[in-house]
Amino acid sequence: MDIIARLIAVAANNSPTSPDGSFIDISVLDDAEKEMLVEEMYQMADERGDETYTSKGEEIEDSDRIILIGLDKHKGLGIDCKSCGYESCEQMEQDDKKKDIFEGPNCLFRVIDIGTSLGYALQNAEKNDVNAKISLKGGLAAKNLGLSTSRLCLAIQINSDHDVFSFDI
Repeated sequence: MDIIARLIAVAANNSPTSPDGSFIDISVLDDAEKEMLVEEMYQMADERGDETYTSKGEEIEDSDRIILIGLDKHKGLGIDCKSCGYESCEQMEQDDKKKDIFEGPNCLFRVIDIGTSLGYALQNAEKNDVNAKISLKGGLAAKNLGLSTSRLCLAIQINSDHDVFSFDI
């Protein structure tokens, strides 16, 4: 599973991105980091009164490997499309907000880049006959814990004994 996790990470890293470079950050957690992530999810369940962190933490605990895919601090694409809610890319770049754990604003094209990376990761998981599940709560916990310094982070759980590919909140 270590080799497959790294192959999935390579596929995600080599996905197409916006024309001026990639701001995608990818890491495969080791066993100690995975254990820390699970503990963080249990703590967040208590702190937030949200038991879905507990159930998602149990799923992550049962996973063979965890891959984090994040979106680093980035510049706008320079086309002033206003999709981020600002009049210009320059205005977006000058603002720095934090909503709960994730940070923004984020360029729409960079967010599309992370989606493409996730798609490549899931496709590679399927090619390697392992099952994958994207976890938003796992990404939140990883960011909260400091396992990811990305502005946005999602966790991919990979496992060799399940038969469902899905996205999970």
